[in-house]
Amino acid sequence: MKLSTKPFRQMIFDYAPLPDPEGLAAKVPLVVAGTVEDFVPGPVVEEGFPGDRVHYVLMPVRVTERFKGRAGDLVHVKVFQGGLRGGKPINSVADFGRAVPRGTWILLFAYPDTRAGTVVKDRAALPARTPIYAAHPQGMLLGSGLKVVGGMEEVDPASRWGDPCGLDGIATRLRAAGYRGAP
Repeated sequence: MKLSTKPFRQMIFDYAPLPDPEGLAAKVPLVVAGTVEDFVPGPVVEEGFPGDRVHYVLMPVRVTERFKGRAGDLVHVKVFQGGLRGGKPINSVADFGRAVPRGTWILLFAYPDTRAGTVVKDRAALPARTPIYAAHPQGMLLGSGLKVVGGMEEVDPASRWGDPCGLDGIATRLRAAGYRGAP
């Protein structure tokens, strides 16, 4: 399966990269593995100055294993949809679905979404109290055979993020470090 991270790499993050998955797991409240269900239109939020509209997509992830934190069977991850051109995001929801197809395995290191702003349009229409999560910049790892593909940030091949190979290897390391999460 060919993966593309192009729609996910629309932002520059200011953070101190962590040298390994165990360090990131210690820092975030939620670590789960699962498969990407789809992409759906997310909220349109007024952030910053009045009239500034930011579009998001939601990536529902079907949880198959919980390493840390409590999560339902479906976790919704908010992703920046990209800059605007003519009032519309440069990336469509379909662009995200083509880049990361349904069924792609994902290892997610996330926290509850707490970004400030006023929701101008709720395009997702999720049930009330549905938790929305945001991935840490290093915390969206996609499965592609033995290679670990970073969703929002490139994985440094010389780091401990790819040792041993693949998401299976990282999941094994997390279990060995005691991350076994709630059922």
